[in-house]
Amino acid sequence: MPQTALPPVVLKENNYAVQAGDLTLALDTADNVNGNSFPFTGREILLVQNPDASAHTFTVTSVADSLGRTGDLGPYSVAATSIAVIDMDTLAGWRQANGTILLAFNSNLLKVKVLRLPG
Repeated sequence: MPQTALPPVVLKENNYAVQAGDLTLALDTADNVNGNSFPFTGREILLVQNPDASAHTFTVTSVADSLGRTGDLGPYSVAATSIAVIDMDTLAGWRQANGTILLAFNSNLLKVKVLRLPG
C-alpha cells in the first residue's frame, strides 16, 4: 500500500502582509501503518511532535548516494511532549527515485508537518 502523502506548507516570508490565521499551523497525524511521504525539493523542514506521555520514534528512509552512504535517519526517538525538527536540505542520500522522502512512524500519536521554504 502506498504511503500517505503529506502536503508541504510553504512558509510565509517576513515581508508578507499577514492576515488573521495565516500563521496557524495544523499538524497531520502520522500514518504508522503505511508510512508517509512528501515531494522533496531540498527546501523542506520536517517537524515531528510527540504530544504523548511516552517516547515514540520516526525514521527517514535513505537511499545510496554518490559517496556510497546508506543508512536511515532513525529510528529517532522523540521524547514525551516534545518536538523534533530537521532541515531537509540535502537531496543526495534521501530523495527516492520518485522524488519523495519516505517516513515511518512507530505510533499514530505522533503529529507531523512538512514546512517548505519559499523560493
